[in-house]
Amino acid sequence: MFISANNKKTFWHWWFLAAAIYLIFAVVVTWRYGISFLMPMGDDTGHHIQLAKNLIEYRTFSLDGLDGAYSVMPPQPTNFLTPGYAFWLALIYLIFKSFTPAIFIGAMVFAFSAPLTYFLAKEITENNKIALWSALIFMIEPLSIYHSGLMFTEQLFVPIFLAACYGFIKYLNIGDRKFVFGSLFIFSLSTLIRPIIFYLLPILSLIVFIKESKFSWRRAAISGILSLIIAFSFAGGWLIRNKIVLNTWQISSNQGALLYGYHYELLMRSLGLNSESPDTGNLNIFSVAYNNLKGEFATEKILQYRWSYLKLHLTYIPIFFLNNGYSEFFSRLTNAIELDKYFRHDLAFAFLQGNILKGALMISGAPNEIFVLIGGILIWFLIFSLSIVGFCELFIKLKSNQKMIINIIGIIVLYFAVIVSPGVVARYRLPINPFVFIFFVSGFYAIKEKIKLWI
Repeated sequence: MFISANNKKTFWHWWFLAAAIYLIFAVVVTWRYGISFLMPMGDDTGHHIQLAKNLIEYRTFSLDGLDGAYSVMPPQPTNFLTPGYAFWLALIYLIFKSFTPAIFIGAMVFAFSAPLTYFLAKEITENNKIALWSALIFMIEPLSIYHSGLMFTEQLFVPIFLAACYGFIKYLNIGDRKFVFGSLFIFSLSTLIRPIIFYLLPILSLIVFIKESKFSWRRAAISGILSLIIAFSFAGGWLIRNKIVLNTWQISSNQGALLYGYHYELLMRSLGLNSESPDTGNLNIFSVAYNNLKGEFATEKILQYRWSYLKLHLTYIPIFFLNNGYSEFFSRLTNAIELDKYFRHDLAFAFLQGNILKGALMISGAPNEIFVLIGGILIWFLIFSLSIVGFCELFIKLKSNQKMIINIIGIIVLYFAVIVSPGVVARYRLPINPFVFIFFVSGFYAIKEKIKLWI
């Protein structure tokens, strides 16, 4: 849609290379470890498969049947998750009578992220070398390879999100509104796969209004209103469904569960206090009522310790860029013992509080996977550091219009860091990794040039 005819050959070359790598990985891993390696039913995958099953069998978007303790028949509708990935799995099942092909088809869809990274880098930097290395690094980075076939929402969300970003940046560069309207349509679609960018949509519409105001206020008003309508086309439809069916305007009810599980519990742990829980009775854990109780309780408690929470949140923003998921990937490949789910948080708390001895003792007593974790942190510390250099270098050197693009990309990257923290999960950074790598390669070349001048 956004790629010109002259660039289509390059686009497909990148896609073919990425698809070959990801399919080989998926085939080898499923042959060696079985389908469950890339279809882990105990995680989000199980939720989406149950949603797909209920869509096919009962024509209802419901998680009933996932947990017998809370299941009723006929299934009750939910908005615990958004519907995009579940509809995708349902479509695959209707065609192939199995969910297994989603591993391999998803890997081929995820492969579109590589050429999109290449053309994003070209559009941002106008430098072929930076584009080449950015796309190559993203394509072979372990987390990209791991999640290419893993049946999580990132399979679809990452390439769709990047396609939307490319269209939006194309619009900022040449001013053709067909790009921005197409881009916002794709952004809206992506919220049904992962709602993380839901609060970014009005910001993007505001950017359109500001850009168009340089021509006329009338044009700005029309473009701004159209942008909002298109940006909330899919997302708005889902919100209306939730209001009619569940009497809530929430895009996803699990916001309450996330606020409680990631924010409140982590805050209490950082303060050395025990977590409490509201009385939820026998409410279905996937219901709006249950998650509202959890969210309201968590909000009330967080406000009691608001300054400690703010400090915790700000502290975790840089950790967002260092967490990498390599130790989990290594553990699964080697069948080794995984690090405790709270180990990373406790280790971070120890060093952030200046308790070096406690941190050292935790490392010495941890399984061998700790060295993979530390190695990954060091690698990403280097990437993050050079990314800051690259961001500053591009901002200084590029033309005024492209400086605005750099700023907007910076806002998107920071938006993800703020929204995700403090519940840092490495895969949540995957959608913005292309931008991080673009800045990283730019920073590398900037330092390389400085060293040449010094020598």
